[in-house]
Amino acid sequence: MNNRTLQKICICLLCIGCICSLFACARSSVREQSTTAKQTTTKQVTTKPTTAKPTTTAPQVKEDNTPLLNYDHLTKGEKEVYNRLGDTIGAYEPYMEESVAEFKAEVVDRVFFYSFLADHPEYFYVRGNSNLYQNTGTGEELARFDIQYTNSVDEYEARMAKIDGIFTTIKKSLPKGATDFDKAKAVYDYLIENVDYDYDYTGNSLKESETTASYADGALVDGKAVCSGYSRAFKMMMDRFGIPCMCVSNKDHEWNIVRIEGNCYHIDVTWADTAQNSGERYFCVTDTEIYKDHDKPAYAVPECTVVNSNLAE
Repeated sequence: MNNRTLQKICICLLCIGCICSLFACARSSVREQSTTAKQTTTKQVTTKPTTAKPTTTAPQVKEDNTPLLNYDHLTKGEKEVYNRLGDTIGAYEPYMEESVAEFKAEVVDRVFFYSFLADHPEYFYVRGNSNLYQNTGTGEELARFDIQYTNSVDEYEARMAKIDGIFTTIKKSLPKGATDFDKAKAVYDYLIENVDYDYDYTGNSLKESETTASYADGALVDGKAVCSGYSRAFKMMMDRFGIPCMCVSNKDHEWNIVRIEGNCYHIDVTWADTAQNSGERYFCVTDTEIYKDHDKPAYAVPECTVVNSNLAE
């Protein structure tokens, strides 16, 4: 092999080496570009914005739905009598006797009519006398509750059906998203529109067995009532709406206190119905407003100090 031939072979090998080197560099560049693309894609996914809510939020205020009851304002001994009255009436017993010598007659009346029956307006079929007497054999002072039941089961169910219908009517009249103020006002307006004050009513509520005027069904079913009938009808409707409500009374009148959005307010449907052009004068008002023309109850009741902003506008 001459020198010229060797020279040609060396040149060919050098050319092949250069081509292989260039091909290897090209493949390496492609791998790097592919790796960079994958890394970029992964980075975009991990940094994508989220719509997660903040971890800290303002605390929610929970409304107090604890029932408002006269029971809460009784003494320990009075509460015990109240509870036994519930058992006696639940068993349809005709009377109950209690050894409560320290009670005055008006306090006994308060436990029965102005507390137990006021807290449970659904017991509109219960009437009764309460009095104190002395056992001539032992000399023991006793309080006796003589209980009368004015409705048969069928009569009671018929009257309750009418009350159910009235509640349904009021509920259907409410706008969508009605507030508790709206519900209370709807009941207030319904009673003013559909109940007449019973000016023929006379006598002690505890001794009037032939009239319904002092009870919820008097207002809702018979359309005639005195103050306790108005207030108990109002409470009965509030109970169904789940709005805390109680009947409060002084020596000669009864009205309501409600709790709405955590605040207590006075509502007097009776005076709103009988006063001229009262409007909302007696709807959801404060102690300051109600006690301008109402005597205070003889016992503690919830304070009503917040002005209803719906009326203040």
